Amino acid sequence: MNRPSAYAPSILLLGAVLVACTGGNAAGPATMTEPMQSESASGTAPSNPAPVSANPSSSTSAPSAPAEASDALLAIGLTDVRSGETFTLADLIEAGQPVLLQPMAVWCSSCRAQQHEVVQAHEAGQFTSVSLDVDLSESPEDLAAYADREGFDWHFAMADADLYRALQDRFGVAVTNPPLTPLVVIGADGTVRPLEFGRGIRGAEELLAELGAG
Repeated sequence: MNRPSAYAPSILLLGAVLVACTGGNAAGPATMTEPMQSESASGTAPSNPAPVSANPSSSTSAPSAPAEASDALLAIGLTDVRSGETFTLADLIEAGQPVLLQPMAVWCSSCRAQQHEVVQAHEAGQFTSVSLDVDLSESPEDLAAYADREGFDWHFAMADADLYRALQDRFGVAVTNPPLTPLVVIGADGTVRPLEFGRGIRGAEELLAELGAG
């Protein structure tokens, strides 16, 4: 009868140890790999910025061009020295008639002669008259007394220092020289046209032709 080898228990013990170390897998220990986490999954990636408009005018559009302003002369306030009524030349052309503006002075004999021609022109045509005293030393009372004495029944007003300078800036110094009988025609459409200064006294027919009121 053969006796068992003395080395058998040792061999069995070594085999048990090897099996425990390999986890029962003779091919060797399993390799563990961690999956990489994407930026989007981790929540650390920046979000896309909102798109910017390529057209800056969509948020700040340029202002529209203003409508052409009317003539500044038409908007100047004047006061009738007899009635106390305040008016502008723009108010007068609203009636659809041209306006004759005559810078003048009470002492000016040429102005008075021209105004009597205006009286005759009014009898033959439709227009409005404004006599504007450009002598800054005269008073509204002097001008009112003059208009009543001569029998003139249209608007008489005084120019102040600002209007005096504005007229000179616009038409030259001759417009404030009454003996030159300066005249300015304001059309019913608001156009402003000075007549040639220094031409002398214009008769009624010539005035109506200039005014287009004949």
